[in-house]
Amino acid sequence: MTSTLRSLPDRAAFDVRPIRALAEYRACVALQAEVWGEGFEAVPAAVLQVATHVGGICLGAFDHDGTLCGIVFGLSGSEDGVPMHWSHLLAVRESVRNLGVGRLLKERQRELLASRGIPEMQWSFDPMIARNAHLNLNRLGARVVRYVPDMYGITDSPLHHGLATDRLVVALATSPAPASSRVRARPTSAPVLTPEPQAGDDVIEPAGTARPPALWIEVPSDFQELLARSPSSSVRWHGALRQQFLWALGEGYVVTGLHRDRFTARSYYLLETR
Repeated sequence: MTSTLRSLPDRAAFDVRPIRALAEYRACVALQAEVWGEGFEAVPAAVLQVATHVGGICLGAFDHDGTLCGIVFGLSGSEDGVPMHWSHLLAVRESVRNLGVGRLLKERQRELLASRGIPEMQWSFDPMIARNAHLNLNRLGARVVRYVPDMYGITDSPLHHGLATDRLVVALATSPAPASSRVRARPTSAPVLTPEPQAGDDVIEPAGTARPPALWIEVPSDFQELLARSPSSSVRWHGALRQQFLWALGEGYVVTGLHRDRFTARSYYLLETR
């Protein structure tokens, strides 16, 4: 099978491989604290080690100096009698973000699962973070399964902003579909759900609205910047996104990707009817 990794531009800069030694497992714990903060409930080295012994996956991305730059960790089990894998965490050191490390780790994870005969993996991500949505939906081709309000409770991690940890749960087949089948034509125009409408927007509200064939749900292009600039606006966006997603998914819409408008610098989830 031709590896998806060979087509990714930054593969040569990183050695993506299973974590092997106790020192490397401990480095994984340190990286979790670096990414999510010391108050984060990190997966301990012993649990990482034992989990991989019984079929879990813990992969590291190492640079040319042997420094651990990123990790992905997950557990395998079954759902309704079908083998599946839950990818619990993906962490990338800040200095190498936007270099494709996260994608390298997820693609290698998928290849390993396919070789083990596990047909699907699932994970969750913060729907407020547009760059993560771009990776998961557009780059990897994952499909949204459900929206879960406050999935992990309020945490002390600075990355969780003191807000409820709402998450989108996504699923990804381990045998990748051809790239062309992941890309769907987006409508030239569609109404938008947004807490901050702008001139020219065709705005609709979730409650009592007609059910158009496609719609946009706006998300901040840089939620961290918004949080630092206006915490009250961040809370309003967070609440609006929860209401909008729960309504749209309840109405049978399917999330088909994330669109980032380079002219307006706005970001939108695209949802379409089945």
